[in-house]
Amino acid sequence: MTVHDVECIAKDQIDGYVIEAAKAAGYEKGFGVEGCDLSKPIWWTAYCRQSLDQQAQNNRLPEYLLTMAKMARDQGIVVPREYVFYDHETGEHLDRPAMLFLRHELAEKQKIVGILFADLRCLSREPAPQQVFERECEILGIRLLFGDAPSGMDVGSQFARSALTFSNKLARLATNRNAVAGNIGRVLKGWVPSHKAAYGYVYRRDAEIAHDGKIHIKKAWWELNGTGPDGKPVSGSPADTIVKIFHWVGNEGRTVYWVAKKLNEMGIKGPSGGIWAQDSVRYVMLNHGYIGRHQYNANARVPNPRRPLGDITGAVRRTLIRPKPAGEAVEFSIPPLVTEELWLRANKTVRERGRGRGKEGKVITALLRNRIFCPRCGKPLVLKRSRYIEKFYYLCSRLNHASQVEHCTYRRFIPHTWDTTVWDCVYAILRQDDWVQEQLSVVEKQNHDIDKLAKLEQQKIFRSQTKMAKVREGFEGGLYSLEEAKSKVNDHRDTIDKAEQEIKRLSGLMEDGKPAVNIEELRKQLEGLAQENLDKATFTEKRDIINKLGIRVYPSEDLKAMKVRCSLDFRNDGNSQPSEGCAIIQIASPRSQ
Repeated sequence: MTVHDVECIAKDQIDGYVIEAAKAAGYEKGFGVEGCDLSKPIWWTAYCRQSLDQQAQNNRLPEYLLTMAKMARDQGIVVPREYVFYDHETGEHLDRPAMLFLRHELAEKQKIVGILFADLRCLSREPAPQQVFERECEILGIRLLFGDAPSGMDVGSQFARSALTFSNKLARLATNRNAVAGNIGRVLKGWVPSHKAAYGYVYRRDAEIAHDGKIHIKKAWWELNGTGPDGKPVSGSPADTIVKIFHWVGNEGRTVYWVAKKLNEMGIKGPSGGIWAQDSVRYVMLNHGYIGRHQYNANARVPNPRRPLGDITGAVRRTLIRPKPAGEAVEFSIPPLVTEELWLRANKTVRERGRGRGKEGKVITALLRNRIFCPRCGKPLVLKRSRYIEKFYYLCSRLNHASQVEHCTYRRFIPHTWDTTVWDCVYAILRQDDWVQEQLSVVEKQNHDIDKLAKLEQQKIFRSQTKMAKVREGFEGGLYSLEEAKSKVNDHRDTIDKAEQEIKRLSGLMEDGKPAVNIEELRKQLEGLAQENLDKATFTEKRDIINKLGIRVYPSEDLKAMKVRCSLDFRNDGNSQPSEGCAIIQIASPRSQ
């Protein structure tokens, strides 16, 4: 593999650059030489880099090649044509095709003796990747020659190169800040920022060439992409596609899966020029600017801190979009495509549909949703619908999160038949009078324990207050010094504070000094559940009963058994605490198929 497999510039064109650079340097027999025996580890490589944005403004590749040809001539070294490398990637990292080949296939295997760089920025514009690369070459005994910086491996030369890289980084940051500030200035003047318009719009500007040859912009705006003589979006245009998406989702209740499939059937290209996917539809719908008020500098892409860092010289993917601090965003007006009411309704539909529904918007009728837990990590299992048959499965939500620290390795699926098994268990225990009486006794004991614990905490407070009074008497009688008295008083105060906090917590389980769980009321509700017609209960009725009983299911790892815990909570107060540990039932369960 050579750089020509991955570069943007055509092979014939870069070959011409190499030949012209060697000819201009007067070193045609030493730079870009054809027919070298690459099995001999005696050759040098020449590496240069320029991002596509910079290349579009000013292609410096011929200049870089000429500089390296002169360096090779002055040093009397030979660079084969296959070892002239070029990348069109950013200088923020070393995760570039040609650089990776240079590092891992040539440098690490010691097939070369040295590397030429026309410019220090061709290596990296970040200090950390530059220093790591230089350290690798120093250990491998590979020489580095730079056209604009000291090339030695002594401390002074390394420090000088690091200082230059830091200055390059500061210059890049300053350029980015100036670009943002310039766009904010354009918005404040009533224009739009100088970047690509959102899907459904096209960037327009009124400009002229000034006397100094520079482009002078008089005004810039966005207009609808694809309108007819009447000013309305033409069918099939990007603007019309946006209108259709919000109409389908907001007015007709379609899913993003259906919308993506429909757009692909209609042959409409997506925002990136390819096919539509669910995520691309959802991303378009989240753009609040389609109501006519767009924002600039509102969000920023940041790395995901939960992904493993990996190679420090590699690219850190900015995969998360996070809002910037309040006050940094500026708003500009564009032609609206949808009303705010429709935008809100469509996005609400998408959010609601994502709660317990599949990609086609069909509700998965599962009794144990959020009530069955992974036997390995203990987190709630999620639902997965079968592709081929009308069944669903429970699986751990962390199974596919291999990049996260909390990744779970439990791979087994739990079949939907567990819903029936758990319901049979609930049906059986509700028919048992002994079980009902047992739950009432548990709750009654819990109420008694709460009152008892509160009295114990009150006794702690009384004893600590008595001891504090004795410490003051001892201090006044000369038994304790000032420091000793302060220390003992502070210890007793801490004990009193903790006791008061515990009493406050226990009081939350009480109402007007009485237990919040009324035994008689609980008895009536339990007996009412037992007397219901459980044989003909609908799915909704079954789900309500399971919710009232606070059923939680804990399967074993081999799926041969499961533990069902019942935590009664019949109170309407969302802040009240359920009675934990009311029933633990060990039952045999069907094995996963």
